[in-house]
Amino acid sequence: MISLSVKERDAKGVSERSSDLVEITPEETLETPTTETISEKQADLSPAQKNSGQRLMIQEGALWAVMNAIAGTGGIVMTAFALYLKADGFAIGLLSSLPLVAALLQLWTPQMVARLGSRKLVCVITLGTSRVLLLPLAFVAMGAILFPDLSLLWLLIVLASITLASAFNAIGGTSWLSWAGTVIPAEKRAVYFSRRNFIMGIIGLVVSLFTGFFMDWWTIPASTKTGHQTHPGAYVLLFLIAGLCGVCTIFILRRTPDLPNPKDTPRPRLRDSLIETWQHLTLRRFLIFRSAWMFAVGICSPYYTVYLLQNLHLNFTQVFFLSNLGTVAGLLGMSWWGRKVEKLGCSRILYWTSWFKVLYVILWALVGPKDAFLPMMLLHSTLIIDAGLNLASGNLLMNLMPREGTGNVGYYSAFTAVMSLVSAVGPFMAGIIIGLIAGGNIVIAGVAFGGIQVMFLLSGILRVLALCLFRGFDDAQPAQ
Repeated sequence: MISLSVKERDAKGVSERSSDLVEITPEETLETPTTETISEKQADLSPAQKNSGQRLMIQEGALWAVMNAIAGTGGIVMTAFALYLKADGFAIGLLSSLPLVAALLQLWTPQMVARLGSRKLVCVITLGTSRVLLLPLAFVAMGAILFPDLSLLWLLIVLASITLASAFNAIGGTSWLSWAGTVIPAEKRAVYFSRRNFIMGIIGLVVSLFTGFFMDWWTIPASTKTGHQTHPGAYVLLFLIAGLCGVCTIFILRRTPDLPNPKDTPRPRLRDSLIETWQHLTLRRFLIFRSAWMFAVGICSPYYTVYLLQNLHLNFTQVFFLSNLGTVAGLLGMSWWGRKVEKLGCSRILYWTSWFKVLYVILWALVGPKDAFLPMMLLHSTLIIDAGLNLASGNLLMNLMPREGTGNVGYYSAFTAVMSLVSAVGPFMAGIIIGLIAGGNIVIAGVAFGGIQVMFLLSGILRVLALCLFRGFDDAQPAQ
């Protein structure tokens, strides 16, 4: 879920939620602390409660990794299912942009926390609802088997389900960010989140590999570029597994300790959250930079998988292999990046890794269908850089928060809502441009580029412009 999820998943449509774990000491009590055992006047969680919470957040993240590897929005399975339902470039853009538009509902997260009195309760309700909504997709896949002529209807249901799930996920994700800031002390976040991300990455890697083999194994004859097509029954089983893992995370979230809101806390207004976020200079500068960056990323992020499958004619096993090659590269560098972030600071790491991603996306546009697998392997192996970028950006946002505890939910909701809006505009505009170019090409410097390749080049240019807005941030101090 930093998925700001929170999350950029550049080459794979993968989502980004940074993390690594602090060394956990034995529990100081025999019982697992819960919110009910915490006094409303308590200013902070006890060491035992924090240790317990850190363990539970890793367990929840492990199940989330299984769910996300199978049915993550913009991931390989979801994109492949949309293509099976005859989605065009514009529909693929909607698949990424509509959930981000729905994520604007996270602006009302502070009001929900104030009404329910607990970030934890908000997370359990909203994240639980979001993850349960994966189960109906299994019935949609079943409908695609029984009534294949209704592919447009099934595609519309998929878009509606993902959009609704994303709205709930955005609300819960915002609360989770604030909640995690309480459970993990600031001085240990880089190490904790890098280890947490390592565990989630390993699990996602194994699940993705098996998913790719499974989709290539259960096929039906079809006149596609690769000569086969995944049977819709595979999607039924995959969505069921993802939904059940999501349901299990609800029980773990319920056991994770948190501080309740004081009863006399006034209910914040939406306008106040936006104004207060904008008034803090450092946070405002970071918001402007990240908005420009996420727009540049968004115009091409939904089309990486489409480009691999339709333009470069790779099969699912090859695509999953490339995806997991990038995951392995990131995992190998996670611990190293955690130490570098602690030593050099989030701001410096974020700046230089972002420059590398400019070159990265431009190189995608230069790869053609002839012998494409080897250059794609080289590109995906460079995703070790993403581990540093994602870790630095997520931790920098936490470090820049003006308040600790439950009082920073409004800042998180305003910040991530703006990110969601600008991220949604990019795929929507890209879908229109790709639709206009259609099967034609645009000649640049004597080289013909297709619609998706043009989006890669445009993304590179916009990333350079975004980096011009990078002002530098003192991530050791809260925003002023």
